[in-house]
Order: sequence, then C-alpha cells, then structure tokens
Amino acid sequence: MADPDTFSVLQRKAGAGQPSSDIPRLSATGALGNALRRAGQDVARVLIAVSSVDQGKAVLDEVLDDLPDNALLCLVEGPDSSFGLAVLDLSLMAGLVEAQTIGNVSKAAVTDRAPTRTDAAICADFVDRMMECFEVEAHGAKLDIVPQVSGYRYALPIMDPEVISLTLANVHYHTFRAELDLAGGAKQGVLTVILPCEAPASTKQSPAPDRDAPEHTIADVAMSCRAELRAILHQVHLPVTDVANLEVGMVIPVPLQALGQVALLDPDGEVVTTCRLGRMHGQRALRIGPATDPRVVPMMPEQTLAGATTAPASSPPAQADMPTP
Repeated sequence: MADPDTFSVLQRKAGAGQPSSDIPRLSATGALGNALRRAGQDVARVLIAVSSVDQGKAVLDEVLDDLPDNALLCLVEGPDSSFGLAVLDLSLMAGLVEAQTIGNVSKAAVTDRAPTRTDAAICADFVDRMMECFEVEAHGAKLDIVPQVSGYRYALPIMDPEVISLTLANVHYHTFRAELDLAGGAKQGVLTVILPCEAPASTKQSPAPDRDAPEHTIADVAMSCRAELRAILHQVHLPVTDVANLEVGMVIPVPLQALGQVALLDPDGEVVTTCRLGRMHGQRALRIGPATDPRVVPMMPEQTLAGATTAPASSPPAQADMPTP
C-alpha cells in the first residue's frame, strides 16, 4: 500500500498551478471600480479611490427622482442607438476639471453652480475612457452583464434634466452608484451610471464562429471603420452687418475655380485632400483625386459654358445650378 504522505505531496503538486478558491471572482461593481481608477490615471492624472459601489435596478422615473442637484448629465450611446446616462455630481465634476486645468485637485469648497458645456467638454474623455475600461474589465472577468455594458461611449451633455425623459425610454436600467475619493481626500464625489437591462440586439450572444471562415485582417477592420469628413466648397468673409442682413434667396458668389478645389477636412479641421465637385445619380458628389491647380478652371461641357454666356434675361441665372455654400 502506498504511503499516505506520498499521496499528500502529489496532491499539493497537482494543485500548485491552480488559482486559490479563496480569491473572490470579480463582480460588476469591482469592474466599474477598476475602470474608474484606470480612467482617473489615464485621462485626468488623478488618483481615484473607490469607497463603495452599489448596484441595483430601477425604472427611469425612479432614476430621475434620485439625481443630485447641479449634476453633470452625460448621455452615453451604445449599439443600435441604445442610450444610458453617466451622472457626475458637482464635487466629482469640479475635481476632474481642476485636475485637467490647473494640474491638481484643491481642497477648497465647491461652488454651488450649474454645470456648463465647458465642464462637459473637459469631463467627456474621462466618461468615455471609464465606459471603455468598464467594458474591458467585464469581458476579462466574463461577467453575465457583458452584453449590457458593451459598446457604450460618451455622446453629449444634457444641460436640461427634463430632456432625459425625452431621450431615454422608461424601461428598467442597471444602476451603479460609486462613492469616490479624489487625490487622497482633496475632494469626494459620486458617480452614477445607468444602462438598459435589455442588451442591444447586436451585442447579444451569437452562434460560435465557423472555424473554416476566413479571418479578418487589420486592413479589413480598418476599411469598415466609420470616418467623418467635412467638405468645404468655398469660404466667404463678410462683415457682421452683412451677415445680419442675409435673407432667403440672396446669392453669394462662388468662383468657378472653387469647383475643383473643394477641401476635404477631418474631424480636427485638417485638410485631408482636395476634391472636385460633380454629380452622381442626380446628387452632388466629390471626386477624390490629385489636387487641381487653383488657377485652372475645371473642365465643363462647352454647351454648358455657352448656355451660361448666351442665356436670355428670362432664363435662370447661370449660378443657379451651383451648390449653395
């Protein structure tokens, strides 16, 4: 018969690489706490200590009744045009604004005031990063709440609380209320996150992928990403008095050369390329290609030019077919 001590040694070795059963599994509240700490470091460079996080469920009317006064209300948008809300109380908002403007969080008392769009713009990256990290933490812990927290990002501030009921459906929401300590006790604040209990259709569990299906490359993913661009046909500088006197039907002259020098701008206002204005299927369109010399008039059919120069007085003006700036 084998020695019992031998079995004991073998059993310890067999379990040496296994995680301890005493380590608690990460919860949804723990995932949000980790996300808040990460967002504070990444965006505001401020140490955030999470005192407590409470999770619950409520309908929208109940959520609205518990909103703190003068809180910063941030709409977060998820897949399939689903919406949630991130609420920063006045103290948390003030601490984040101080950290990102003057580089530290003061211990001075917070002035009781309504949040501004400037406050919202400063706190937007924090909310966006927090929602991103919350999703990553939930995925990493394989939480059941993953479909409900995936894909939500900062959308815009809500300056009037009465607008919330017009934007969010009166359904059941997951509610998370986190009490936070900023910069070693300089300020204490509260963050509330509400997300719909019903997961968007695109984030629900789908069948296992086909192993024989081709894998997507980075290029495939990049080409399917959304890119926002703005086209500027021509810029006109006018005195304020002239702008104030603009009326419907007035014509602003646009040089013909502008048709071949349409600037295509990225979201930061940088010119990506120069295009030519044209038509496709009856709609205005841009042809992307090499920039045209601004001194060269873009080629147009001779009959169009002839019609523009010999049109009778009763005909519409030649510039009527040109796009409105």
